[in-house]
Amino acid sequence: MRDPLEWRPGDGPLAAWLELAGELLAGPQPDGYVVRGDVRWPDQPYGVELARGLTPAAVAGLLTAEGVAGLHVRTSGGRRFAEPHLEIAPTAEPGPGPDGPGVRILHVTPAGVPAGTVPLAGRIRTPAELAGWLGRLSPLLPGGMPGFDWAGTALAEPLGATLLLRRDSVLLTLQPLEAAERNGVDATSRLVLTSRAPDLAEHAALLGPSAVLEERALPTVRDLGRWLGELAAGWGSGPPPKPGRLAGAAPLPRATRASVRRIEDGEAELMLRRHGRSELWVRGPAPEVAAWALPLLEPAVHEEAPAGSRRRLTRWLERVGGAVLGGPAVWAVSGLAAPLSAAELAGRLPALCPGRAFAVDRAGAGELTLGGTRTPDGWVTVTGRRAP
Repeated sequence: MRDPLEWRPGDGPLAAWLELAGELLAGPQPDGYVVRGDVRWPDQPYGVELARGLTPAAVAGLLTAEGVAGLHVRTSGGRRFAEPHLEIAPTAEPGPGPDGPGVRILHVTPAGVPAGTVPLAGRIRTPAELAGWLGRLSPLLPGGMPGFDWAGTALAEPLGATLLLRRDSVLLTLQPLEAAERNGVDATSRLVLTSRAPDLAEHAALLGPSAVLEERALPTVRDLGRWLGELAAGWGSGPPPKPGRLAGAAPLPRATRASVRRIEDGEAELMLRRHGRSELWVRGPAPEVAAWALPLLEPAVHEEAPAGSRRRLTRWLERVGGAVLGGPAVWAVSGLAAPLSAAELAGRLPALCPGRAFAVDRAGAGELTLGGTRTPDGWVTVTGRRAP
C-alpha cells in the first residue's frame, strides 16, 4: 500500500488501509472506533457521535456509504504526554454553511489510547535513544528512516518527543520531559522540526548533536562561538571563525541561554533567551550555519543602545548593520515611507520611542529587526536591509 498516512480511491480496499493504520498507530482497540460528524454551524461546531464500537471493516462500510473519497491520518498532543490523540479524517473538509447541510463525517478516532507499533511519543535521555525512537517511525515514511549512530551520552535534561501528523507535513516536537509529563504536549516545546514525510529522514538527521537538543547557558561571546562550532560540526558546515580576544571575552546579557527552537524543511532557527530582555532570533539553512550565525559573534549585536545619545545610537546602528548585513544598512520604519540612514534613524528613534533602549531581536535572510521600538501609540517595526 502506497502511504499508510493517506488513502485515496485506487489505493486498494479501504478496510485494509484502516487495518494497517490501526495496527501501526492505534494498536488493539477492544472498544472499537468512534465516528463523529454532522457538523453544523453554529449549533454543532464539533459535531455529534454518529457511531461507536465499530471495527475497521464497519468503519470502512460507513465511510463508503457516506461517499468519503479520501482519508488522512492526523495526530495531536493529548492532555497527558503518553496519551496522544489520533484521528482519521476525510481529505476534503468542506466548511459547513449556516443554512446548508452539515459536514456529515468529521473524523474517526480509536475509543482507547493509541498504542500501535509506531510510538507517537517517546522518553529521550540520550541522542541514541532519540535515534532508536526515530527508527521506529520507518513504517510511516516512503523511504523509511536510516539507523542513526548517535551518542549515548546523557543529555543535560531528559526530553519528551512527540510525533504530530498533519495533512501535508510531519512535526516532531521535543520538550523537557518533566514539563511534558506534567502539562502534556503544548506550544512551549523546546524544539519543533517540521518536514514533509518524504523528507523527514533527511531533516531528522539534523537532530543528532547534543548542542541541538540541549539549552546552553552562555556567559560570553566565546562560549557562544563554541556552541555555534558544535552546531556547525554536527550539521556539516564549515567551522565559524573564532572571535578575537576582546570580542570573545565580551559578556553576553545576564542569564543568556541558547537553543535551537525550530527546524523547518532544513532551515534552522536559533534563539538566545536573556533575563529581562526580549529574545534574539537568527535563522538560515542548517548546513550554512557558520555563515548566517556569524553576526552573533559581534558583541554589539547583543548590546542595548539607549536613545539618549544620537551619536552613540548612530555608531551602534552602523555596527550592527555591518555585522548582520555585511555593510551599510538602509532602515525602514513602519508608517514612514522614506528609507533612512543610520544617522537619520538615530535622529528619529528617540522622539518616536521616548525613553526606550533598542536591541537586535531578529536577524536572517538579509535583514534585521530591532526590539524596544514601542511608541506612545503602540509598536512600530524597524527593519534594516543592506544598502544597494
